[in-house]
Amino acid sequence: MYLLYLDESGAHSRARHFILAGVAIHENSTYWATAELNRLQARYFPDAPDSIRFHAAPLRALEGERVEAPLDQLDSATRRRLLQDLYAVLHQMHGQIFAVIVEKSALPADADPYARAMEEMLPRFDRFIHRRYRQRSQRNKGMVIIATSPQQRPLADAFRQFVNDGTRHGPIHNILDIPAFTLSKHNRLLQIADLVANTVYGRYESSYAREFDRLLPKFYQSGNGPVHGLVHLPAEPALCYQPCCRHRALTGVG
Repeated sequence: MYLLYLDESGAHSRARHFILAGVAIHENSTYWATAELNRLQARYFPDAPDSIRFHAAPLRALEGERVEAPLDQLDSATRRRLLQDLYAVLHQMHGQIFAVIVEKSALPADADPYARAMEEMLPRFDRFIHRRYRQRSQRNKGMVIIATSPQQRPLADAFRQFVNDGTRHGPIHNILDIPAFTLSKHNRLLQIADLVANTVYGRYESSYAREFDRLLPKFYQSGNGPVHGLVHLPAEPALCYQPCCRHRALTGVG
């Protein structure tokens, strides 16, 4: 089974973009990533009695800025080293990343950006599983694990509708129709999903491109073709020069 771990960024009203992002990984590979983050906790927090949530936003905080406990035990230089160690784990993982960027002004006033992002995410994860079957002749289903959210109930309803009735991109064939919601504090892969979402948000909301550009090879793509795992829904598609938007404008697919 392939597992897609998802988290969001930009849900607050001040954000211009909503990000839904995460990592798809085979169930046989989850142990390694979990063990690596556990080792990081043992290195940076050797006396911590409980699991610590590695949260990307406070790890980026500058000296003197408020940082949530227990990350506030580290000075800013140490937090940056921990952040880079988390990126190193992400780069070494046997998984691929996905992200949907929704420019909120592109949606009708009553539209839910979370549900709209999920409608784009699910068919891409579905095709990812199908292509893995064609490449390796291994039949797998997909399961989606999502960080808990105040929108959990309506999102679960929208999720089941997309899986059972299809999306604007067609039917879903390979994904279980019940998502799993859990606290990211208790799931190391959701902490990796948080890192991906935070990085994508920094790129689109604040034009902070360095770490995002380094992640580009990890986004799902078919061979040397388009980057299927990165989707941008801009308010002005014709004016967007991001690679995924340029490819869709030229070919009509993505």
